[in-house]
Amino acid sequence: MPKVCVIQINVCDMDKAIDFYCKKIGFEIHSKKYYPDIVDLVNEGIPLILYKVAKPISIDYPKVSQTLINIQTDDLEASLKDLKSKGVELIHETPQDCPVGVYAAFKDPFGNVHELLEFRA
Repeated sequence: MPKVCVIQINVCDMDKAIDFYCKKIGFEIHSKKYYPDIVDLVNEGIPLILYKVAKPISIDYPKVSQTLINIQTDDLEASLKDLKSKGVELIHETPQDCPVGVYAAFKDPFGNVHELLEFRA
């Protein structure tokens, strides 16, 4: 049986990525052993890395097939307000319903789309 062993976020400017994912999203750096090519972020469970690539992406979310990283939050509205105040590009400025709760999507500076997810109680 296959096993997911790492989640990789491709970025084209590592310092800008560190600023975005740590200062704006709230992750912390676990290791910079392979900097500037790879930075390992603190994440419970599966390792989460930033990986340097040559150019950004343009994703036509939600109209194309893609892999999304969903980041859990206990208060989606507060999280959206915080991200907006930090200048994060929000795709949804209000919570959107989904079968397990509510979500909202945002873009990183490199075109990657992620979603915040608040599970129903």
